[in-house]
Amino acid sequence: MIIKRMLNLDINDDFKRAIIAQFFLMILVFVISILSAVEDKVFFQISYLVELLIIGFGFRFYFQAQKNRNYSFWTITLVVFIYLLFDVLKYTFVDYNILILYVCFLALIFLSINCYIMSSPLFFPRVQWWEYDFRFRGDLKSIVHTDSEQFKSRLTDVRRYSACIECFEFLPIDKKINIEVNFDNKNFNLPVIVKTSDRVVVGRPFRYGVKMDIEKEETKEKYLELLKIWNSNKKAKLRNKFTENEK
Repeated sequence: MIIKRMLNLDINDDFKRAIIAQFFLMILVFVISILSAVEDKVFFQISYLVELLIIGFGFRFYFQAQKNRNYSFWTITLVVFIYLLFDVLKYTFVDYNILILYVCFLALIFLSINCYIMSSPLFFPRVQWWEYDFRFRGDLKSIVHTDSEQFKSRLTDVRRYSACIECFEFLPIDKKINIEVNFDNKNFNLPVIVKTSDRVVVGRPFRYGVKMDIEKEETKEKYLELLKIWNSNKKAKLRNKFTENEK
């Protein structure tokens, strides 16, 4: 029933896979906790019941953080990783238990899958929020073309056939648009599909996660060329920043 409800969520396929990965991660963590309690003979102690409550509430906040794309998601991810790592070390060097180790490694796989999906520009773009000087930010000026209009935007992240753009205009989810980037006498016009939207602070631009529409080989080649320019531009701006500060 829970899996069916998750599959019916009005969200894109990548996010569905991430939610399902976290669901199985939660089940495995509970299994590890139960097996550890049986191994240590503390199954009916109050301290263990408290541990189960902490795990339950912890994953409740974990699901909420992932759903709302709060950066606390990564903090809770780190806590879960440390919990699993502690169990791996304990049941490898102290109280060897192959079954618990197997479940721990399986949980680490689901944790890795979840982190990989959520680290996409669609959900958690790499934005240089600490860099106030736009001269040294890694983003590029871009123009968004819709069916009826065009407006200025900034391309703030490009990875894994996805990107993040920022603009003040509203764009609906699943809308097909074109992103135009002019850089170093080269023009890139890429078709994309809006997959996620977010507005971190009122008065600031909307942040959109877009997926490259690379059905055509020509579009794929343009994306790969833009990706190279994107990476070299970020490195060049970083070098310029340190050079400027040395003066």
